[in-house]
Amino acid sequence: MEKQWRCTVCGYIHSGENPPEICPICGVDASFFELVSPSDEANTVKDVKPVVKPVIEQPDNEKAIKQALYRISYGLYIITAQADGRDNGQCANTCFQITSDPARLAIGINKLNFTHELIQKSGKFGVSVLSQTGQDHARRFGYRSGRDLDKFEGVSVHRGESGVLLLDDSLVTMQATVLNQMDAGTHTLFLADVTYGEILQEGDPMTYAFFRASK
Repeated sequence: MEKQWRCTVCGYIHSGENPPEICPICGVDASFFELVSPSDEANTVKDVKPVVKPVIEQPDNEKAIKQALYRISYGLYIITAQADGRDNGQCANTCFQITSDPARLAIGINKLNFTHELIQKSGKFGVSVLSQTGQDHARRFGYRSGRDLDKFEGVSVHRGESGVLLLDDSLVTMQATVLNQMDAGTHTLFLADVTYGEILQEGDPMTYAFFRASK
């Protein structure tokens, strides 16, 4: 029987020989997990004990800022673009809704990435929202440059109404037209209207914390 580990911050239960490196729910590290005994597991919902949080020694300010930013919850998405007969895609964690009416979102893309170049040329991009089984897609589209190889080789995709490629193995896809952009230093923040959407699967979206804990 697998061991059960409980996050002492949010109550998340993890099954395995060891606790996860990062809690996929609240983002704390393995030191916040406790081993759950069979009797504790039976009373997980009925007997909720107050949590005494340990005192954390504060690092220097620069390190504290980095760790604080790391605790912000992110999703993982495949951003795709097409221009001049070239297709590319990349993994990104900055994609968020701005307004619902009109349907409008924003993405942050590194200026050095090939996808950034294609978005600026075409003014359009696609978003494929990964499920919690999308680790291979995150690695394929996140660790290599599309200037050197075809990231879509062997991947099941379809072309959207706007011309961008979209992953078949994703929860939902969206296609968007850029309205404006803001220089954010190493990145560009693209503001865009969502022009098409489709639902492909049921399930929970991939988060960056879940990806790190399960890779």
